[in-house]
Amino acid sequence: MTSPLSLLNDKRVRDWIYQIALVVFLVALAVFFVRNASENMVKAGIASGFGFLWRTSGIEVPFVLTGYTQADNILGLFWVGVANTMLVSVIAVVLSTLLGFVIGVARLSSHWLLSAIAGAYIEFVRNIPLLFFVLFWYFGVIAALPQPRQSLSVFGVAFLNNRGLTIPLPDGLESLRVAGLLILACLVGYIAFALWGRRRQERTGRHAPTLRVGLVLLVAVPLLALTWAVLATRWDVPALRGFNYRGGFVVIPEFVALLAALVTYTAGFIAEIVRGGIQSVSHGQTEAGAALGLRPGQILRLVTIPQALRVMIPPMTNQYLNVLKNSSFGAAIAYPDLVSLFMGSALNNTGQAIEIIAMTLAVYLVIGLAVSALMNWYNARIALVTR
Repeated sequence: MTSPLSLLNDKRVRDWIYQIALVVFLVALAVFFVRNASENMVKAGIASGFGFLWRTSGIEVPFVLTGYTQADNILGLFWVGVANTMLVSVIAVVLSTLLGFVIGVARLSSHWLLSAIAGAYIEFVRNIPLLFFVLFWYFGVIAALPQPRQSLSVFGVAFLNNRGLTIPLPDGLESLRVAGLLILACLVGYIAFALWGRRRQERTGRHAPTLRVGLVLLVAVPLLALTWAVLATRWDVPALRGFNYRGGFVVIPEFVALLAALVTYTAGFIAEIVRGGIQSVSHGQTEAGAALGLRPGQILRLVTIPQALRVMIPPMTNQYLNVLKNSSFGAAIAYPDLVSLFMGSALNNTGQAIEIIAMTLAVYLVIGLAVSALMNWYNARIALVTR
């Protein structure tokens, strides 16, 4: 029969005991803080619980994507904040990645002036606080735009001024929905063709016309579908009435300023990641591509970038998470994101700080973990060494 003392000599048993003891301690500590906070809230007469989410909000929001109105409850206000945060974050991730790639490649250009400009931009961005960019775009650029009566016209249907960008709004979505489904089908078809072409090349060594098929499915067909959808849809075109434009949809200046700040700021960091990833690829790989007769652009696209991605993806994940978290800087210019609406307006109206802060943190945590899981999955797919 094994004695307790002999079990304690087993390292695995001791490790389990230490871990269980740590978990019990953390749970007890959390229970202590929760009970202490609850007792203090009761003594102070502060309400607790999540029943406040079903109260009428009464808060007006200038930028709404969810159909929210002042008559809706606070839970509806919460979803407006989540939608606005996700909108600016997703667009900023896409645009900053594209801009960062361009600047990173330009940093390695043999053209001295182009490389110097890219290097100066990177060093400037990485040594300036993000809040400066937010305030610069809002007060230095957007505020300097003309008044509505002197708006900058875009083909006579969209108008840019210091109150935002007013764009046409479709009266119906049927044609646009059909075009969207067609574009989605083309995307799925191209992915399936690319996978088939890769397997075919691995079996036979014969190249599939992936580029030409991509131009048709990803460029030509979507352009034709969107053109047809735009022409087949009735649009509510904004018109100047009095001192402002009426009709259409207004992209508020706070959104434009925050998006521009996130893109220009994050692109500087992504550019350095791109530069480091490209330089991590052995020079022998580029020489081998040149020996095969590939042009410099083909070497970069087919040889360098695919190998550099294995180095670039982990730090890029950090930058994407930073974009999500940095979107909270929109509160400095009153952009109606999750922090401004929920932790600002809703907190002031209800006073239930613990619940509101917990829900806000939970949203950022869940979205951040989802982004990390997606990027880790993609990193594992392109890893040089599989386990």
